[in-house]
Amino acid sequence: MRYRKKQKPERRERVREELERFGREILDSEEMQRAFAQKHHTLSTVGEHTMRVAEKSLSMCHALRRLHIQTDIPAVVKGSLCHDLGILGRNEKYGSARECARRHPADSLEAAEKLIGALPEKTRDIISHHMWPVGHSKPPGSLEAAIVSAADKLAAVEDFIEGYEEKRPGILGVVHEIVNRRKESTEWKTKNG
Repeated sequence: MRYRKKQKPERRERVREELERFGREILDSEEMQRAFAQKHHTLSTVGEHTMRVAEKSLSMCHALRRLHIQTDIPAVVKGSLCHDLGILGRNEKYGSARECARRHPADSLEAAEKLIGALPEKTRDIISHHMWPVGHSKPPGSLEAAIVSAADKLAAVEDFIEGYEEKRPGILGVVHEIVNRRKESTEWKTKNG
């Protein structure tokens, strides 16, 4: 079962064109290739999640444009495509999921600057604050950063639900996995202080 609403072909094409125009350097990078090889959010990869975030972010920008609210599309493309680059190599870099949630935005910003050079302030804001309101992140300082942060949360939920839907169909399968993960987390904390 898919929870994703289908975009109209012309909107999908517009999103692809913007990703190509403003994000080609990132999409062609070795880092993005690695992102499609690293697991993330259950059965997704960092790359798949990143593309969902970019597409959702651009869709939100287009919806806002219909309300006569302008957004910085190049910043949204670059920021959304780079927002999780710091997660690459997670198992070697971070001792826990909590540490990853706190540190990867800064690591993602550093990776983005190595990849594409100096970044405009809005792009830096997007990458640095995409975890808000979790991970001790400060609130976004721009509309664009708020958009990508919201798209990131929506995509993460979608990654999680679709991943478990494939493993064990139905909402009961999703609930079962949530309960098991909570039990495992509680047991681990109890055993390891």
